[in-house]
Amino acid sequence: MKNCRGVKVFLFLWLTSWACVVPGMTTSTPLSTPTPDARLEIMVAETVSAALHMTEQVLVPTQEPTQTPTALPLPSPTIILATPTQSAESVLDKSTDGTSIFTDLLGKYTLTVPMQWVTFRRNAPEFDILLTLPEMNNPAIQRSLETIQALDPNLFRLFALDLNEEHIDGGFVTNINVLWDAQQELSLDDKSDLEEIAAALPGTIHGVVVDVQPTKNNLPYGMIITQTPATTADGVSIVIYQKQVFFDLKIGTLSITLSTTGKWRETVEPSFDAVIDSFVILE
Repeated sequence: MKNCRGVKVFLFLWLTSWACVVPGMTTSTPLSTPTPDARLEIMVAETVSAALHMTEQVLVPTQEPTQTPTALPLPSPTIILATPTQSAESVLDKSTDGTSIFTDLLGKYTLTVPMQWVTFRRNAPEFDILLTLPEMNNPAIQRSLETIQALDPNLFRLFALDLNEEHIDGGFVTNINVLWDAQQELSLDDKSDLEEIAAALPGTIHGVVVDVQPTKNNLPYGMIITQTPATTADGVSIVIYQKQVFFDLKIGTLSITLSTTGKWRETVEPSFDAVIDSFVILE
């Protein structure tokens, strides 16, 4: 049985994940200072600082908007990767049915992302392709990518964005991120580690649900669901729905997180659940 190596570390990972996908948000969620005696805590703190630096550049007061932002007309996402893109650490392949297959050669796992998501790695060719798409004219998408650029690709292994214009809610871009920590250990023998993490979350986060379930391949995973009120950079009040799933790998721990709004939860959550069910640990 593994022991959770510090609830504070996982709390920082959660806040990092949250910050990376919610640029321009204001909440009353405080950040505590990590203890300096562990390599991982220092590394995670630096990652949080980078994410928050990008966020603070577009912070706005929490107030009602004086006018309704005008959305830019954008075409449907068109990114297609005809051949696999490979780095020394991972492979991202586009199947003929439009799904994306991601294989992490270091973490020793693979997963499949449905076709409605635009998938990319921070430090790979598809990120450069993404920057050339007409969808990048949307300020909300620009803010998300600017924040992602500041994150550590050794931790954040894969991103998936929902670029459907109708799904951008008050400047919030629905997304999935995959975070692998080779040093972190988490037990999924029961819910005790997850409950400890959930208990340490700030009081402004509500609707917390903690559970351990199996995938369709009978792999156990932990799950923490939260809902957080926030104000976007466009001055729109929303509720962020976040579903974070944890897998205990042979090397470290993996978390896969869906971040969307209450408005679009029922629309996008089934495709996220399909990602989880596709998850396979490699030999």
